[in-house]
Amino acid sequence: MRVAVLGAGGKVGREVVAQIGAAADLTLAEAISGRDGAALAAAGFDADVLVDFSTPAAVMDLLDRLAGNALPLVIGTTGFSPDQAARLRAEGARRPILIGANFTLGFEAFRRAGLMLAAALPGAGLTVAETYNAQKKPAASGTTQGLVADLSADGRAVGTEIHRIGDTPGINKLRFDLGVAEISLTLTVASRAAYAAGALAAARWLVGQPNGAYAPADIS
Repeated sequence: MRVAVLGAGGKVGREVVAQIGAAADLTLAEAISGRDGAALAAAGFDADVLVDFSTPAAVMDLLDRLAGNALPLVIGTTGFSPDQAARLRAEGARRPILIGANFTLGFEAFRRAGLMLAAALPGAGLTVAETYNAQKKPAASGTTQGLVADLSADGRAVGTEIHRIGDTPGINKLRFDLGVAEISLTLTVASRAAYAAGALAAARWLVGQPNGAYAPADIS
């Protein structure tokens, strides 16, 4: 399977490229910078699927470039505006597109376990905490925003804690405060290889799927 990578020069993008090179069933079709408009403009997109870890602006430029091209897309970029997010979802009418804030292998099981605990403990105080590298924006990540949206869907109050420390690849925690006891559920990413591996697993799944907008939870 031929994989193009957008954002190939970024921290996760470089890991995606490296894992493609080490995989017997994958071939790197194209490595495209997410911060160089000329590189995107010159891209040929001769691939079976594209994996993206770039910027919202680069992804919008990508969609412009792909007019008339039904290339499947795995989008790992976050931080889209509401209008940009709506445009991404609309791409499902033209191609299979899988959009995720966290492709870590095991994240969906972590998320589902958190939802089950929340349902079982309706009276517990609930906090979503995250720790990422010091260079990441101080606002809550797409992962935390998604977890808060899921856990507060019934009107429940959900607090957040945001930490930026060193070169931390990622720690996500759900904390249930029962007053006299506490339950914590933690997902710790050992390296950015976890995000790359999950995105490539998503790419393998996406190729051959019918047009539609998918999420990591849809992968079976």
